[in-house]
Amino acid sequence: MQDTSTIAINDQNRGGLFSPDDEAEAMGWDRSEPYPRFLALLEEGKPVREGGLDQLMGLPPQLRQEELRGRKHYTFLSFDAVNKAFMDSERFTNHVYDYLSKPALGDTLLNMDGARHRRVRNVAKPFFKPSFAETWWNDKWIVQAVDELFDRITLKDHADLNMELCAPLPMSVISAGFGIPQEEFLNFRIALTDIMTSGHNDPAKAEAGGRVVQAVLGRAFEERRGDPRDDLITKLVHADFEDDDGTVRKLTDDEVMRYCNLIVFAGGGTTWRQLGITIKALMDNPDQMEALRADRSLLRQTIQESARWYPTDPHFLRWIAQDTEIEGVTIEAGSIAWLCVSTANRDRTQWDDPDRFDIHRPVKRNFAFGAGNHACLGQHLSRQEMEVALNAVLDRLPGLRWDPEKPSSTITGGTLMQRGPDALHVRFTPGH
Repeated sequence: MQDTSTIAINDQNRGGLFSPDDEAEAMGWDRSEPYPRFLALLEEGKPVREGGLDQLMGLPPQLRQEELRGRKHYTFLSFDAVNKAFMDSERFTNHVYDYLSKPALGDTLLNMDGARHRRVRNVAKPFFKPSFAETWWNDKWIVQAVDELFDRITLKDHADLNMELCAPLPMSVISAGFGIPQEEFLNFRIALTDIMTSGHNDPAKAEAGGRVVQAVLGRAFEERRGDPRDDLITKLVHADFEDDDGTVRKLTDDEVMRYCNLIVFAGGGTTWRQLGITIKALMDNPDQMEALRADRSLLRQTIQESARWYPTDPHFLRWIAQDTEIEGVTIEAGSIAWLCVSTANRDRTQWDDPDRFDIHRPVKRNFAFGAGNHACLGQHLSRQEMEVALNAVLDRLPGLRWDPEKPSSTITGGTLMQRGPDALHVRFTPGH
């Protein structure tokens, strides 16, 4: 069996890679708490506003790309407005990500639309559907990773669950699923982060990161073509892809690399931060923690409620492909739409007392993982990881409480992107 010992986060590798504040600083993002301003905008009662979300919140421009900054921007705030944009992929396209993610990650699902997007998505879709997450990912990788992390955590009576559980878990699961040794995979993740954060101000660092990514994945692709295994890279290098003209072929190394880059970039960060937000919300609401401990059937709606109440990514962007009118506002083609899922997820027309975290709330669709054709491909894997991890928190950390000798936990990161706890310092009874 492959060595699946989990990634350990330490002082040498945590900075930048596993710190929401360091991530935001590297990207040049504002880092202030957004919710008072989010809710003030929502309460004004205008579902669509002219101006980008950064402008409406009084922030400096958060988009560096001149191709985007020189256009008209509109912000969608209400549930209905955001829903209409997500569900209309002909007028609201992902072309905007040609300028955002494509320079770093390559040509991926993030920036594709239409038939091409469907063909590319369909290659990976079977490996991320709910049943695959609950069986292959769970039984082969997730349970083992969670057990190993908790075996390490419970040797003592205290932990920072952000660094010792939330951050390493998705990295360990994806590394094992890829069939790449943990230390090599960590180097790959660091290199990919360098590409994402350094391209605009340190091209040499970004290029060096690119060489590491090429080396790590290139070796894995060559090995799997000659020696197939039961891992995700094997499944991708042997997958069939249908071109525009109907020709069926295998994926090129470059195409497989783009899938891998996207899976690591999107899957590692989102699960880490959202799991941390969920644990913090439960710790801050001990009555709900105890209700969940007593009734595990509440687990899935707890995760759903966490993602509604405080999604790690407060907004998505879309390109307006056609002149359109929405909620009484006329928007010209070529404009940029900011879809604020944080305000949509707290729309009072959809939820009672929406600012309160409540795991007993009736389950209803929200936009934390997007919606429509571009809904997050890995959301079922992410939820499965969080479910197994939360079960272990409840089972293996008796007497769980905040550590009174440590600073209180704060949700931080970019004001408009990639938010999560700075730390989750807790105490508990060891040895379980």
